Amino acid sequence: MYPSAQTTKKLYDIHPYEKTFFAEVLSCRKGERSHQGQFDIILDQTLFFPEEGGQTPDLGLLAPAAVPATCSADALSSNQKQAPSQSEPTSSEQVFGLKAVNSFDQVNVLDVKIKSGIIHHFCDSPLAVGAHIQGTIDWERRYDNMQNHSGEHIFSGLVHSAFGYENVGFHLSERTCSMDYNGPLAQKDIDRIELLANRVICGNRAIDCSYPSAQVLKQLDYRSKKELSGPVRIVTIPGCDVCACCAPHVRRTGEIGLLKVLRAQSYKGGTRLLIACGTRALLDFRRKQSVLEEVSHLLSSPQEEAAETLTKKLAEFSSLKDALHEASARLLEYDMVGLDPSAANVCLFENGIDPIRLRNAVNRMTARHKGYCATFNGSDADGYSYILSVADGDARILNEQLKEHFSARGGGSAAMCQGSLRASRRDLETFFSAL
Repeated sequence: MYPSAQTTKKLYDIHPYEKTFFAEVLSCRKGERSHQGQFDIILDQTLFFPEEGGQTPDLGLLAPAAVPATCSADALSSNQKQAPSQSEPTSSEQVFGLKAVNSFDQVNVLDVKIKSGIIHHFCDSPLAVGAHIQGTIDWERRYDNMQNHSGEHIFSGLVHSAFGYENVGFHLSERTCSMDYNGPLAQKDIDRIELLANRVICGNRAIDCSYPSAQVLKQLDYRSKKELSGPVRIVTIPGCDVCACCAPHVRRTGEIGLLKVLRAQSYKGGTRLLIACGTRALLDFRRKQSVLEEVSHLLSSPQEEAAETLTKKLAEFSSLKDALHEASARLLEYDMVGLDPSAANVCLFENGIDPIRLRNAVNRMTARHKGYCATFNGSDADGYSYILSVADGDARILNEQLKEHFSARGGGSAAMCQGSLRASRRDLETFFSAL
């Protein structure tokens, strides 16, 4: 049974900058549903922030601890004396065949959830009930989340102040940080709020996270995406935002470093924004800088002129493509003239012809020849796309033969079929001549 008389002590509320902690295993059982193959471990206290409020959880390790931080050596010795003997197994021993001693290797925390105040650590190995552990969170992941979540509060607070919009959707994962506002934001508005947000960051304002009394909370004007009951944790950024939030935050806005809006789009009558803060913003800039440098190198153009140069190159490419299509069309006409007018079955091999011209060519061939007519567009190296038809018969018969002989992929109607295959021109010509 899960322990139900108490909730897990949330150390991340008290010590958000701590990386390790000590705890006792209260419960361990096999995971269910999406956590099958994992083990659901409950501790008396934890630094692991669970998936909550739109934010993904902390991950990390649980390892043996010689002496728990909350017990003296004498108390631990006394507890060990009173521990059940090996002939009286605990519930974990009954399920997993474990002993209630600290003799396990470290286990990986793969996911963390919260339900009714109890925090569930889903791990890749079981732990014995009563075992004392030392937990270690993935600090880089935690701090990245803190930077981005604090940045989101600044931006959403400024949006709320300027436009009255609410943040009705928030998702923070290891890759994205998105916010959904219930009103439209023009690009000029987004740019203005982004600038103001970075000024707040540079101001290095203190961020306060606390649980106000019920009386104070009743008088407090704060943002919240849902109705709340019981103790409410309020995150305050002076002159910027007051919001109910359960997640760890940085101590001061200066730790966020930078906030950059990466993308904006209309969403359900409002606006969805993707942002990056701190280290995440730096890494995003590095990736884009690397891409721009490569494009600049390929275009033999300074980075500042890359867009203009690329626009000119694309215009040149489009012009050359049109000229190629015209030349290919003339070549197609020439190839069609060269077909034996007395032959029943005929085929053409082309490369780079657009499908519409090829379809028209097949129709004209079908009007002149009694048997199967086909065009193969491509090369031996890249494979061929094909269009085939027949004046009096069923094109699907030939299509099935192509599937049988060349593992072609395609289909169509009795009048016309199309598809693709990989074969040599020589083998295809030999196949067609034997029809």
